[in-house]
Amino acid sequence: MKQQYYKLPMDFSRILQKQDLPDVNLEESVGQHIQLLITTVLGENKDDPQYGCQLWDSDFDIRASNNEVKEQVELSIRASINRYEKRLTQTRVVAQISQEELMGISAKKVKKKIKVTVTGVLARNKTEFHYSSFFYVSPLSYD
Repeated sequence: MKQQYYKLPMDFSRILQKQDLPDVNLEESVGQHIQLLITTVLGENKDDPQYGCQLWDSDFDIRASNNEVKEQVELSIRASINRYEKRLTQTRVVAQISQEELMGISAKKVKKKIKVTVTGVLARNKTEFHYSSFFYVSPLSYD
C-alpha cells in the first residue's frame, strides 16, 4: 500500500473547498519533519512536551563558544530525530557555526548562523537521505 505524505504547512482552506492537499514524496516528508523538529521548542507541543529540540533552551547564551554550540546542536538534533523520526536510520548530524552580519531596518546585527546537515538511510527503501538547512540564533554573538 502506497503511503501519502502531505506538504507542510497544510492549507486547510483547500479541504473546505473540497480540493486535494498537495503531497510530497517520502524524502521530502522526512525533511519537512526534521525542519519541524528543529524549529519546535521543547514544551511547545502540549500533547508531547518532549517533542522538539533542546537547542532553543540556550538560544541567547552568548558566552558559549562555537564548538560548544556546535556540539549542543548536533546532540540535540540527533536525539530528536532518533526519538521522533523512525523512517530514518543511521542518522548523522553535522553542524557548522559561523557569524554573519545582517542588515536590519536601522542597523547591522551580528548573529550566529548554524548550518545543519542530516544524512542517513530511509528505512523503507534503504536509499540515502540528505537534508540541509540553516538558521540564526542569538541577537548578538562574540567569539
